[in-house]
Amino acid sequence: MQMMEKIFRAPILNPIDANTWRFYQEGALGVDQGLIVYMGDFTAMLDQIGADTEVENLDGVIVPGFVDSHLHWVQHRVRGRFSGELLTWLQEHIWPEEARYVDTDLAQAAATQFYADVLRAGTVMGMSYSSPHAEATQIALTSMRGDWVIGNVLMAIHAPHTLTDYSLHDPDALRAFMRQTDITHYALTPRFAPNLTAASLKALGQIAAESPCLIQTHLAESVAELQWVKELFPDAAHYTEVYDRAGLLTPRTILGHCIEMRDEEWRCLRARGSWVAHCPTSNEALGNRRMPLEQVRAYDIPFALASDIGGGPSHSMLHVMQRFLGTHREADVSVAPQEALYRSTKAGAECMGRGAIGGDLTVGKRADFVLLPQKPAADSVEAWFEECLSGKSADLEQRPLGTWLRGERAA
Repeated sequence: MQMMEKIFRAPILNPIDANTWRFYQEGALGVDQGLIVYMGDFTAMLDQIGADTEVENLDGVIVPGFVDSHLHWVQHRVRGRFSGELLTWLQEHIWPEEARYVDTDLAQAAATQFYADVLRAGTVMGMSYSSPHAEATQIALTSMRGDWVIGNVLMAIHAPHTLTDYSLHDPDALRAFMRQTDITHYALTPRFAPNLTAASLKALGQIAAESPCLIQTHLAESVAELQWVKELFPDAAHYTEVYDRAGLLTPRTILGHCIEMRDEEWRCLRARGSWVAHCPTSNEALGNRRMPLEQVRAYDIPFALASDIGGGPSHSMLHVMQRFLGTHREADVSVAPQEALYRSTKAGAECMGRGAIGGDLTVGKRADFVLLPQKPAADSVEAWFEECLSGKSADLEQRPLGTWLRGERAA
């Protein structure tokens, strides 16, 4: 008999890959010491239930906790409040907001609110950009609820002194900071190429080679950004080459957006094994073009979904899934709800190097899960799931009925 402290009894929907999921109408999730020890049909495990095992009936459908592969926690307070062309939006709205995180009291209050909000919306894991401030980044790490990887943005030039003066882009300063940080929760985070010189990027590439940490940055989000990079790095064949020459493109690298890309850039990403964080809601909100999903598929580039708050208007991954399906269908690109769920759970965990411990409801992984509203018997699983994704972002932020971390209710 398998030892288990608790069994959650409810229908279960578990992602397998981009095309496949498995639904258990009479589902059971067995948990012991925060890990999944059984997942499958309730009737098949009746003989494994010991006298000491608690059975909790849940009124809803269990899915894995969501994973958000690219967001800015220091923009959470102003998410959806501003829009416009990327570079103007940064300079007029976002950078002044991030400069406020020099105030550690503000940072602590904002971090507490951020983690409460994302857990309420079902997100249990993610990749986050912090402000340049070392103290704000440490606050985000020590306040963490769920499993997050966070990086202080590195930005030396072409930005206000209220940010660049606090940036740890100096290699010695950055190495010192990384030595006192849990590297499993830290990402090397050059904000984007225009904020650093070629020499600085190269130095960061050397640090990336020395460390097992993840790497995150932005790539080819807007046409104006592309033009700026061309002016700043005239000897680079394309934007992707700026990062590649610095040694920053690796299988541990997650690149936000990747919209304005040439074929040779996709080939480079494929060769390096780097990941794309696809941000459909942010791309829409800032008036950028649709990420060419058909190209990503043609070159077999691994990708996961992301909210990209504050460019994205909502931290809800249900909202991100809704717009992932909507934007690509509007362009006559075939997308299915199975892929939306997979790219918001299992793919995100794999992107973060956590595929062995999270992202789906496989035995041995953490019991991090979300309860969605009950599925009507007459509905297909696909129709029910798409109904779960319908509505306004504010409604979707509240749609999960509960979120559990390691088998304990957290929201």
